[in-house]
Amino acid sequence: MRFFTCLLGVDGRGVSSSMRQGFEALPRLRQLTFRWESLPHAAVLTGWAGNDDERWLAALPTGFAIGSVRLDNRPEVARWGQCVDESSSDLELVLRAVLCHGTRYVPRLLGDFAFVVWHPATRTALAACDPFGVRKLYYARPQGLLAFASRGEALALNGRYDVQFLAEWAAGGPASPGLSAYSGVSALAAGSMATFEHGRLTMHRLWSPGEAAAASTPVASEREAAETMRTLLVEGVRLRLGRNGDTWSQLSGGLDSSSVVSIAQWLAERGTIAHGLAGTTTYVDRQGTAADEREFSDLIAAHWHLRNETIVDPPLWYDERRSLPVPDEPRIDFMLYPREQLLCDIVCASGGRVLLTGQGSDEFLSGNMFFFADWIARGHVAAAVREMVRRASIGRVSFWDLAYRNAVTPLLPVALRRRLGPEVTRVPPWLHRDAVRRFGLRDRATEMTLYAGPVGHKYRHAVVHSLATVSRTLGYVVLEDRLEVRHPFLYRPLVEFALTLRPELLVRPYARKWILREAMRGIVPEQVRTRIGKGSVSERYAWSLTAQRQLLEPLVEEPMLADLGIIDPAELRAAFDAAPHQPGRKDEPHTALQGVLAIEAWLQMRAGRWPRGGHAVVRDLQSN
Repeated sequence: MRFFTCLLGVDGRGVSSSMRQGFEALPRLRQLTFRWESLPHAAVLTGWAGNDDERWLAALPTGFAIGSVRLDNRPEVARWGQCVDESSSDLELVLRAVLCHGTRYVPRLLGDFAFVVWHPATRTALAACDPFGVRKLYYARPQGLLAFASRGEALALNGRYDVQFLAEWAAGGPASPGLSAYSGVSALAAGSMATFEHGRLTMHRLWSPGEAAAASTPVASEREAAETMRTLLVEGVRLRLGRNGDTWSQLSGGLDSSSVVSIAQWLAERGTIAHGLAGTTTYVDRQGTAADEREFSDLIAAHWHLRNETIVDPPLWYDERRSLPVPDEPRIDFMLYPREQLLCDIVCASGGRVLLTGQGSDEFLSGNMFFFADWIARGHVAAAVREMVRRASIGRVSFWDLAYRNAVTPLLPVALRRRLGPEVTRVPPWLHRDAVRRFGLRDRATEMTLYAGPVGHKYRHAVVHSLATVSRTLGYVVLEDRLEVRHPFLYRPLVEFALTLRPELLVRPYARKWILREAMRGIVPEQVRTRIGKGSVSERYAWSLTAQRQLLEPLVEEPMLADLGIIDPAELRAAFDAAPHQPGRKDEPHTALQGVLAIEAWLQMRAGRWPRGGHAVVRDLQSN
């Protein structure tokens, strides 16, 4: 674990030692090494475990920056800041550019970043977070200070949770922008910038998928689109590779991760880069699922002569050989932490530092079939019906179901969609009625938000909405504390280009992500490039509700989420008891149940209540 906290004395009085004391609680409780650094009208606390003393501070005579920055356009940023020293860190380049030009170039930064720049002479500050929330930043206003941190819990001095945040996560949707798990602590939204001037903190948008989509111009031809997609994805992979052969990649055997791995090795084979990947890792889930993808991951590894380490049937929920991690915020995939720890052990033991993923493409390359609603809204009814009939026939699905979901429901008025009840306003049955009503959770249900786009633009709205919430699916329970995780598909020029693509370039029968498949001709082996479908761990989630029932039982006996007024404990218990008897029903909310149990586990771990005999490793926060 590593983190930083930055305290700014915005009133000009500086930061006293007494003000610092409360912020030392986190590193002391986690038994981390930590240090304070005093700067003009500011103090910076950094904490780390083991030998992981990462330098997150860059200082110049006129100001300093604290944060985590990895730039895709480093030469350009160096030019803005008039820096010729190639040894300067990416953080220092950003600091110089901001000190020279203020906020002018911040919207043009490409890469993963979360940083704060402080100018003590004017007592002004600037903080920014990358467009996809790969790096996180939180802020608060304690004791007359302006405080920023890389973890929300580092600023949680009042001992309270934010109930709305937890309720929205328990409902299965993303939390409202700006919320964190802790009362009084705000999250800087992805793609946002905060400026502090004249005693006021003001929020600005750096980039949004909606604005990028609105400003885009569709490409003319399929061939041009495929070539551009290939060029941009290759560049996204190249920019995210480490410099000393210290890069590994996840390899599931699916199209996305196989594309990343194949591009890295293709570049090395051509001599474009000095080092390809040092190795790959593959998770194999056999228990309760058919998600054994080794047929495809082995094919990719053999084709490129790569070392591939398999992690077979790792424990779910709890590994008695390893201490329980406590993430900064609840993770709905918390039960997967043992596999992440095993991956880190493999990569770190081999000198690995960087891990590539195939994450991100689902949100903007999978597309959706709401374009049928757009066709109808624009008067192309006959064409929409003919195409829906064709697709229903090819996919052997009901025409009426396809048309209802993708052409009729999106065009219904909001009030009528609400009347349809569970079909589009579905929330888990265990949510407390008062919480559902208080926080408007039905209107925040996934289907309601996806259907909410303006008439004639339903398709684009759904893509933009999915991309705007990508930060919820990013992040890991323990990986990011030990490795630098990078996502080639979230190279911003690639995403902006994808937003120009017509639906038919993405959504084709038996060829989802068609444009990516075309772009990868000659790079990804054909058996993987053309494969249909992919294994999923969702069946293993259902299996674990039976196989690990004794371990999970304490989570539903006296749930803390009930104490917070978020769930009805009887309904949660009923769903938990019923789950083992319905393992094969796809409409049963096994994934949603796992998600709420993960949030409950997070709360109980913080209180030292789960697993039984555990010890609290942080303050036991209470509701507000």
